[in-house]
Amino acid sequence: MLATANRPYLSLGELADSLGVQSWRIARLFELGVLPEPPRIGRQRAIPKGEVPAVVDALRKRGWLEGGAR
Repeated sequence: MLATANRPYLSLGELADSLGVQSWRIARLFELGVLPEPPRIGRQRAIPKGEVPAVVDALRKRGWLEGGAR
């Protein structure tokens, strides 16, 4: 787990769970260059909380997230 009250990051899995999407969909956004690769902690992507709106927008553009979730 990467996110705590003191850390401004979410792991890919934590973000996926909070949005109700499969983690591979978020990973694909980075792999395809739709979004820039976030920093990593070990092998896990550490997605800054400030980047979450960009992830949400990219998922919506691909039709992978309903319009109401945020």
